[in-house]
Amino acid sequence: MINSLSLLKSALIRQKWIFGGATLVLAFFWFVLQHTIDRGVSRSLAEQDSSNALLAHALEDSVVRSFQSVNSTMMSLVESLPQLEGRFEIENVLRERLRTSPQLRSLDLLNANGTIQATVTRNVGTNLSYSCVERLRADVMAEFIIGLPEPGRYPNDPFANRSALSHIPLCMPITDEKGQLQNILMASINPQYFGNLFSSVGDTLGSYVHLYRYDGELLLGHQQALPDIRELLPRVKETSWGQYRESIDGQNYLISYRSTSLLPLITILISDEKSALASWKHDERMIRLFLLAASIVTVIVALTIALLLEKRRMVQGDNILLSTAIRSAANAVFITNRSGDIHWINKAFTRLTGYSFEEVKGKNPKILNSGFHSRDFFRDLWSSILAGKSWRGELINRHKNGHSMTVEQTVTPILDERGVAEHFVAVHEDVSARKSAEQKALFLADHDPLTTLPNRRYFEQRLYQLFQDESLDLISIFFIDLDRFKEINDTMGHEAGDALLVHTSDNLRSILSENCLLARLGGDEFAVLTSHNDDYESQARLAELIISAVARPFHYGDGVFSVTCSVGIAMGGYSALDASMMLRQADMAMYRAKHDGKNTYRFFDKAMDALMKRRVFLQQQLELAVHREKDLSLRFQPQVDAATGQVYGAEALLRWEISAGEWVSPAEFITLAEETGQILEIGSWLMENLFQQMAIWNAKGFLFGKISMNISSVQLARDTLAQRLLNLMDKFSIPYSQICVEITETTLMADSEMVTENLKRLKQAGITLSIDDFGTGYSSMSYLKALDADHLKIDRSFVIGIGANESDEHIVRATMALAHSLGMETVAEGVDSEEQLTFLQKLSCDYIQGYLFAKPLKADDFEHFVKERQWAINTSEDGIDD
Repeated sequence: MINSLSLLKSALIRQKWIFGGATLVLAFFWFVLQHTIDRGVSRSLAEQDSSNALLAHALEDSVVRSFQSVNSTMMSLVESLPQLEGRFEIENVLRERLRTSPQLRSLDLLNANGTIQATVTRNVGTNLSYSCVERLRADVMAEFIIGLPEPGRYPNDPFANRSALSHIPLCMPITDEKGQLQNILMASINPQYFGNLFSSVGDTLGSYVHLYRYDGELLLGHQQALPDIRELLPRVKETSWGQYRESIDGQNYLISYRSTSLLPLITILISDEKSALASWKHDERMIRLFLLAASIVTVIVALTIALLLEKRRMVQGDNILLSTAIRSAANAVFITNRSGDIHWINKAFTRLTGYSFEEVKGKNPKILNSGFHSRDFFRDLWSSILAGKSWRGELINRHKNGHSMTVEQTVTPILDERGVAEHFVAVHEDVSARKSAEQKALFLADHDPLTTLPNRRYFEQRLYQLFQDESLDLISIFFIDLDRFKEINDTMGHEAGDALLVHTSDNLRSILSENCLLARLGGDEFAVLTSHNDDYESQARLAELIISAVARPFHYGDGVFSVTCSVGIAMGGYSALDASMMLRQADMAMYRAKHDGKNTYRFFDKAMDALMKRRVFLQQQLELAVHREKDLSLRFQPQVDAATGQVYGAEALLRWEISAGEWVSPAEFITLAEETGQILEIGSWLMENLFQQMAIWNAKGFLFGKISMNISSVQLARDTLAQRLLNLMDKFSIPYSQICVEITETTLMADSEMVTENLKRLKQAGITLSIDDFGTGYSSMSYLKALDADHLKIDRSFVIGIGANESDEHIVRATMALAHSLGMETVAEGVDSEEQLTFLQKLSCDYIQGYLFAKPLKADDFEHFVKERQWAINTSEDGIDD
């Protein structure tokens, strides 16, 4: 032993250049390893950024749509309640609306003191002290207020203390004509509706989803992995969406947030960095293992060469050292000769495959062949390693007991001095558990976990794929919504609701053929996609089968129940529609079926089709018009001083000529632009062209007065409009005193910090603010006080009633008195007769706008009007002097 050590020491001393080279190789290996690890981590985190941004957008879209649906339901109730008589009739309407709103658990009508007047939960007379009620009583100009989560399924739930359920109150004011709070309509939002969506994200991706109000109060989400709200809120105020990384309880998370809607909500998706790096960490381990094996081989080869040069008899000792090192490896390792015959295995190989060394010695690794891979697969593998290249990939092998297992295999050739492979070292790692988890995650990403049906994501992907096929003949979409699901879900519990959904999915499966795709879109909504060459009659028969299948009795507990459904059908093909439009058509047809009495079906008809085509056409043309010079144009309608007759200024009005001689009404295309978001581009076009025209007038010395321009509530809520407007005015050297910004009073109802900030910035800069269409929306004295506007504009709908409608005259008088008491100037629009002018002059109206003086004029015509008007006034004054 002493002699061997002496020989080894002597070999190391004499062959220092061999070990110096080996050291350089090892250093290079570990440098490459560290560089690869750093790049892998960066790439994994970048992929997490991208996927989380898309998922957060989708979650926000779902939340916003649900809250907008609730808001729409409540607004329609607010409009209809004054026409109802008696508590019984009101409660019937509340109950009917509740059945069609899966997001809600109850609807309650309260008086101004918070006492329940009408309800569907038998709590009449109960006084509620919820935060949203108290805030609404203090600030009635809010359109609605979302309160904090409260225990129980609805207010005063008798089982609140015995249940973990809760509800989120949403309060909406009902005011009288004077803007005084009369009643409060309160909806109890079902958090479980959103929890199902959020839980699928958490179960599938291991992430957390939270829903906050703008003030930082948590509405919905896990109590773990909560972000630092003090850091989040300033980010939300700065930009409506984004993401950043934060350490929470010692763990690093990616926080993606979105708050891009008018709703006072912040949707937050929080994902653990460990999950994003899990896959890469596994690859990192394999790389380290491979380099470790390479390093071991390098060291051993260096030792072998040194000892061979010193004495041949040390070879056997080196082989024992190599065998011992690899035998202790955690992963399965086996070594073959060039022909593939197994010469050596380690203990991990026996644990993984079940074969002992005696059973595999001298045999080919094909004894592990599961039959899953083709001959070409193994031909390519052998071609690579025989050429002296390492091979790495996944294999599905067969255990000795017969079951399959998935392994990651690395095969490294051992080359002789001529560079010819004489042995192969194969390293296996069992990844069966990981592959099973990946398959489950992929399934959950495309399927509903309750019914195992394809989900909305898969359904829409399949629909879009079909529309990529230009040979497509005909497609039908059946949009199915259960009529009484919410009633059963709320009265019998969520377990009964889940059982009903499974029962319904099984019934639908039983009647649909293989060429039909059935999916659960969410909640109690299902959809069927078919491609066919059939006519309307065959699709109607399928709809009747669907209605009959859904209506089959549902047995739960000791009772038997039945539900009905409403079905909307859209039919079309590649040449006529696109996928998203067809989905909207089916949805519209389903709502028509519900409106017509439920338990029936309706096809998307030509009237709806014409309306949608018109909308799509205008949207497309509007996109083109913004980038062309000739389509959009400006008109200027003069505003005249009521006392002197001099021109005070003009209102800039937008006009759109879609084709030669065809003008689109602003009432039609402005509304469309606000809904689609195109109003932001239109607003930019308007400001650019208006300020350019004003600069021309200023350069000519033309005194045009003050120009009024309309600003949409969407622009104020979604854009840093104030700063852009001021920057453009500075660019064209337009004095701030020459512009008046007109906004509708309903703009002030939006609970948005962006709206408040824009108006505050304009007011501070000295821009004149005018409230347009006063009296046509939800008028409130508090709105006027909060805005501190300069002008109050009386809507044309009241002015035309002067001399014909006494109530209109009273409204005009009251509005004038209110404005003057607040120190505001008044502008009356739509003045078309001398009688109207005389009436307004007696009330000391400041400025007049209407056809009595001039219609909206082109820029040149407006110049002529101002000059002629001034000449006429000067001539009249000279005549008086003479």
